[in-house]
Amino acid sequence: MTEFLPIGGIGPQIDEAGGTETEPPSEPISLGEHEETDPFPVSQADAEFLESMEERFGTAPLDVSFGSDGQVTLSSGSYVGVLTLPSGVRVEVTPKRTVTRLLWALRYAFDTPVDTLDLETDFTSASSFFDAIGILFRAELHSVLSQGLHRDYVSTSSIEKRVKGRIDVQRQLQRPSPVTTDFAVDYEEFTTDNTLNRAVLASIRVLITLVSDDDLRSQLRVQERQLREFVSVEPVQPATVRRIELSRLNDHYTTLLELATLVLEREFFEDIRAGTQRSLALFVNMNTVFERIVERGFRAIAQEQEGLRVDGQSSIPNLVDGPHSVSMRPDVLVRTAGGEPILVADAKWKTNHESPSSSDVYQLTSYILSLEVPGVLVYPGGSVKIPPSTVEGYSLHSFAVSTDADTGSYDDYVQDLEASVERLFDQVVTEASESSR
Repeated sequence: MTEFLPIGGIGPQIDEAGGTETEPPSEPISLGEHEETDPFPVSQADAEFLESMEERFGTAPLDVSFGSDGQVTLSSGSYVGVLTLPSGVRVEVTPKRTVTRLLWALRYAFDTPVDTLDLETDFTSASSFFDAIGILFRAELHSVLSQGLHRDYVSTSSIEKRVKGRIDVQRQLQRPSPVTTDFAVDYEEFTTDNTLNRAVLASIRVLITLVSDDDLRSQLRVQERQLREFVSVEPVQPATVRRIELSRLNDHYTTLLELATLVLEREFFEDIRAGTQRSLALFVNMNTVFERIVERGFRAIAQEQEGLRVDGQSSIPNLVDGPHSVSMRPDVLVRTAGGEPILVADAKWKTNHESPSSSDVYQLTSYILSLEVPGVLVYPGGSVKIPPSTVEGYSLHSFAVSTDADTGSYDDYVQDLEASVERLFDQVVTEASESSR
């Protein structure tokens, strides 16, 4: 499954009094994907923060352009999330066009059993991106707690009444009594108070300060108290979190660790204190989320089909030999039980379904030629009316999955989404299976 790559960071302290020069077109500024604001004036601090986003975060979640009059235009792309400027002005980017509710999309992408359906997160101006992350975090932590906190060996130095591990000679000689009755020792303790659990605790303490729903905040505080019975509050550096490697013994932490990384990445909120607010950015790339949605949808339908399996991000043979060869990893590869490829698909988080980009078509064409199977460009929401093309006798399709289903519950949302994938299977996989016989 594709890696979840969040963007997070903090900026200067918010100074609303000093940011009166910023006159946003609305408060908060609300954008859908691939939309832009009207030009508006900004303060010097806001302008500097916007111009420094790529340097701060490694990539810019928003496109920023300045007119000759100094006014700024913000344009969104595939990143969704929130941005708070040094003036206190908030920008929300939400997938209005192609996802009914971002929370449901994240739930499906993460395959997370969330039971707090009473907590609405529609991503209107009255709600918060942090609530969606908080609900997912709470659900994943509930799952981890039910399966048991991970234990690991941790190097410990302490003063004990009896020898435990090895005596620290230097510290022992510095003991005040000439005839000491206790011992300075170093030993390995098998404990839940380890880096992984400390990262989780640090993350939930941050989320408690950010979520806007009172019920959710209370539920996160209950989980914080549960964790603090077994885990100490210690600062955790993002670089340390990134080095954590999971094994089969703790792979039930996989999604929770990704969410913790999202919150703590790049020293996120390190300087947030009670009574102190900082400008910040927190975004996720919907390209990555959509790739997860498509892969999970394909897996769900393949399980219902006899003799099919799905590989995500699987390496396939390269068409080019030599120094110009590049890695080829389609988002989804459907195989028979015997391993024979019958369909390749690539997920594209784009709203313009009727005019595929040349690069998207070229990329899928290379997969089709490499594997000698039909291929599908998969888009979010709506419907695609483009008839199939052919590549050396193999069909190339465009198809949309129902991420924009107008439903009243998450279960109905999943049912509609997977029904759209099933229609794709009925049309394309059946064709591919018949042609391979």
